[in-house]
Amino acid sequence: MTSKAKPPYTFRTAWALLLLVVNFVVAAYYFGILK
Repeated sequence: MTSKAKPPYTFRTAWALLLLVVNFVVAAYYFGILK
């Protein structure tokens, strides 16, 4: 693995968005269950 190559920002952004969506889904489930 060569560390000289720049990391694909699109991949990192996709991961960030995915984690954000998962977080919102978990919050929605919690609030839905609490209500």
